[in-house]
Amino acid sequence: MVRPITTLSILLPLLLPGVVCAADEGQDSIAGMIEKTTPLRTHSLAAPYVDSDLQNRWWDFGGNAIINTNKHVRLTQDKPSEKGWLWSRMPLSVSNWQIDVEFKVDGKAHNMFGDGFALWITKDRAQEGPVFGSVDYFTGLGIFFDTYANSRHSYQWPRITSMLGDGKTKYDHDHDNEANELAGCSENFRRQGDTPTKARLTYIKGKTLQLKLQTKYVNDWKLCFETPVDLPESPYIGFTAATGDVSDNHDIVAINTFSATLRPQYRTDQVPLAADAKSQGRSGMGRPSPKSSSGGGAAGWFLFILKGIGILAFIAFAIAAFRTYNAQKKQKRHW
Repeated sequence: MVRPITTLSILLPLLLPGVVCAADEGQDSIAGMIEKTTPLRTHSLAAPYVDSDLQNRWWDFGGNAIINTNKHVRLTQDKPSEKGWLWSRMPLSVSNWQIDVEFKVDGKAHNMFGDGFALWITKDRAQEGPVFGSVDYFTGLGIFFDTYANSRHSYQWPRITSMLGDGKTKYDHDHDNEANELAGCSENFRRQGDTPTKARLTYIKGKTLQLKLQTKYVNDWKLCFETPVDLPESPYIGFTAATGDVSDNHDIVAINTFSATLRPQYRTDQVPLAADAKSQGRSGMGRPSPKSSSGGGAAGWFLFILKGIGILAFIAFAIAAFRTYNAQKKQKRHW
C-alpha cells in the first residue's frame, strides 16, 4: 500500500535547489549551452547489432542477453532469475557528451513485474552482480529504471533514480537505495503504446547532469532531473538488467552517443593568450617571445645585416650578368 504524500515530501524539492525535478520540466538550462553535437560511432549501437561472427567491434554483451538482429538487444527475457549486460569496449574520452537511448520494458504481467534495468557511466565494466545485474560498490554513475518497489515510499512507481558511487558505498536494496539517491523522478516508462520510449542523458563537465524522458509522445521530452555532479574521467557506458521472482523483457533498441561542443561563453578550457604570454614570457603559440631573451636584439640585427648583404650580392650578380649579355650581343653584330 502506498503511503499518502506528506508535507515534507512536497517541500523537499524546494529545499534542494541543486536538483531540478520533473515538476520543472519547462526549464532546460543545458539546451542553450550546447553549440553542436558530433556522433561518436565507438559508443553508438543500432540494428543489426552484430557482424557475421556474432560480435560487435565496439560493444560486449553477456549473461542472459539475447541479440535479435532486427529488433533489439534483450538483456533479460520475461522469465525469473535472469541477468544480462551490454558494455562499451572503449572508455568515453570526451568531456561533454549526450547519450540517447531507445529502450523497451514490457511483459505479460500488468500488476507485478520487475526488476528493471540500469544505465551505467562507471570505471568498472562487464562484471555481473546484484545491482540490476551489475556489481555493487561501483565507481561512477548508476541510473536505475526500477519497476519493483522493495519498500513503501511517498512517491509512485516505476521510478528512475541515480546514484554516484565512490567504490565504498553499498546499494541499499531493501529500501530501493533511497538514502543514496542523487536525483530521480517517478515515471511509467513501461511501453504502453506505439511511442518509442527513450532516455536522453547529457553531461557538461564541471557543471551539470541532466536526464530527459520520452514516454508518451514522439519528441515530447520530459525533464526527469538536473543536478550538479562531477563524473570520473574516461568511464565506460553500460546497460544491465535483472529479474527476480517477478520479471519483464528489458530491451535496448538503439544507442546514439554524441560529443557536445559548448558555446564559446560556456567553455572553461580556454586560457587567455595575453595573460598567458605576459605571465610565462611566451607568445600565443607557445614559443618564447623575442622580449623573453636578453640577446634577442643583437641576434635580430645580425640577421638583418646578413639579409642586406645577400640582397646586395644578388643585385651585383644580376648587373654583371646583364653586362655580359650585352657584350656578347654586340660581338654577334660585328660578325
